[in-house]
Amino acid sequence: MKIRNISFLLAAAVLAFGSCKEDTIVPVQTPAVDSSSITPAANESGSTRAYAGTEVSVTGFNLDKVGRVTVEDVDAEIISQDIQTLTFAVPELPAETFPQRDNPYPVTLRVYDSDCETVVFNYPYYVTVPVTDAIFESFSPATGTVGDMITIEGRNLDQITKVVFNGVEVGNSSFGEESSEDAILVPVPGGIETSGASTSVTITAEWGGGKVLDITSETSTFSLLVPVFDAFTPDSEYELGDELTLTGENLDLVTEMKWSEYNLSIKEDAQTAESLTFGIPTNIPTSDPVNVTDALVAGYGVPVQNITVLEEMTVNTTAKGPAEPVYTETAPAEGYNNIYLRHEVTVKGENMASIEKFRLTSEDGDNVEAEVTSVDDYSAKFIVPDNISGTAAKEMTLTAIWNGGNETEFGKITVYPFYYTKGLQLGVGQAASTSDFAMEHSFLLLNEGRAISAQEWLDTPVDKYAATESKDDDIVTAKNKLNAGATAEQYYAVSPYTFMTVSGGSVTFQGPAQSGSQIKNMGSIIDSGIYGTPIILFNSLVDADYTEFADQVKKGEVTDINALEDLKAGTSAPGLSTGANDKTKFELGSVLTIQYGTFAVGSDGKINSRDEVRQIGWIYITAIDDVTGDEAGDNPTVTFDLYWSNPLN
Repeated sequence: MKIRNISFLLAAAVLAFGSCKEDTIVPVQTPAVDSSSITPAANESGSTRAYAGTEVSVTGFNLDKVGRVTVEDVDAEIISQDIQTLTFAVPELPAETFPQRDNPYPVTLRVYDSDCETVVFNYPYYVTVPVTDAIFESFSPATGTVGDMITIEGRNLDQITKVVFNGVEVGNSSFGEESSEDAILVPVPGGIETSGASTSVTITAEWGGGKVLDITSETSTFSLLVPVFDAFTPDSEYELGDELTLTGENLDLVTEMKWSEYNLSIKEDAQTAESLTFGIPTNIPTSDPVNVTDALVAGYGVPVQNITVLEEMTVNTTAKGPAEPVYTETAPAEGYNNIYLRHEVTVKGENMASIEKFRLTSEDGDNVEAEVTSVDDYSAKFIVPDNISGTAAKEMTLTAIWNGGNETEFGKITVYPFYYTKGLQLGVGQAASTSDFAMEHSFLLLNEGRAISAQEWLDTPVDKYAATESKDDDIVTAKNKLNAGATAEQYYAVSPYTFMTVSGGSVTFQGPAQSGSQIKNMGSIIDSGIYGTPIILFNSLVDADYTEFADQVKKGEVTDINALEDLKAGTSAPGLSTGANDKTKFELGSVLTIQYGTFAVGSDGKINSRDEVRQIGWIYITAIDDVTGDEAGDNPTVTFDLYWSNPLN
């Protein structure tokens, strides 16, 4: 250290005396960067990234002399510097050269001397320009009509505020519920001017204060389809009951035909893209004068778009006795292959508008009537009555009653005299006051085939003996066994219901007389020791002898709900347990027996014989969701198909 000081003093003395020696020692002040010190060390793989605004630091010597830093020739802001450390911010790179993408861009990092021109350091670096803009990738389908959903896919699409079809705007409040940042569902709006059966439509999307994405292009187009009717000359007048056939293009899109204020029935099996047939109803009231002239209008799309087919169409409204209905076929409820109790059935044919009700009769004594729920010239619908006897599929004669009492026999149909409902969901609620999905699906009403909320269970009340503080004297509140003074009528007055509970991650189907856990969720309204009234017992159908029947349950092919006459339900409530081959457990794909005990069930609460089974059913587990335990925020849900009988005993 002393030597350095002496050297410095000698050099100073020489300069002071005006030495002219040319080999004077001058201190080196050029910046030097240690390349290994760059932080963050952004790389090509993207495992370490740098973005616009990222602060990059390096160490070295004389870094206080650095006059300039550039990234791919774009000046970077120097944040701080001293003799050993330099910190700068990655600048925003020009978008035309560096568009947003997932992979990093290779760039050159340069450090300059104090003159801001002499490069003292070159280094290969990587900068990521992230995808933050709304970016369009594709859309589908390429054709559609008003109300059809167009799916637009891309990135960050949750920023889109509206989509425009040939100038007609659709705001994001109208997007489909399943829209996300990766895809939005947009309904084709009404009001678009069309030309012919197919019109090419330009679609754009707006985001970020007016920025526009082109959805369609020269190579990717969208065609709006609309019905177009061929010109025709109408008859001078039509009569009630007449049929008309129209031709054109895209006529399969037509959803309604109207004349004046009346809906005209479209013949379902006579509607194609090229033609459709409709009838003038016979129940149009007689006018004075009887000849009425009004427009014939076709409707299509959602919301309905109207097309005037004829400005003037004259109908003679003179009353005519309706023609006898002609039967074609009977169609079960949508999504079902057979006709079950409580489901709506569609009877198809001609001259159906005058049908008032149907009668179903069987050789074993059934004779039940069903009022029509809707009717037009080509179809009539009714709900299958639930007072059809038996447990096995049987043939019944279907008779139409029309025009004030006329009867026409339509032939035989097969009816399954039990209930079958797909896609039911049951949840586990944590408190009566919550409004989450689980609480809205807390209790399963077996006779109705629907789940209800905890509040509805309480308000009805479904089980008055459990749901009121003032208990009926004839009902014992402990486990709800009926005492000697209770009657069968009181017991059966409570329709069978069930629910689920969850504890420590184990979801369990419960019978009301087995557990009060769900009922206790009603809070202070229900005493903590109160159990529900009906005795509902379960077991899992795991025995190899029942494999064939279990397969029928899964496929929706059960023909006799009481086929397994020797099977009695156990006493244990079945709990969720993956891979369990146990009557007291269930998993995804399991089939559960569910039985409602009669008033005669013994004091032990067990079903000891088939005579003690009031009603029987089967549950097929099709989905199990969000079953992670009973912590706050969990919302366990089980989805299943349910078979359920009328009373057997």
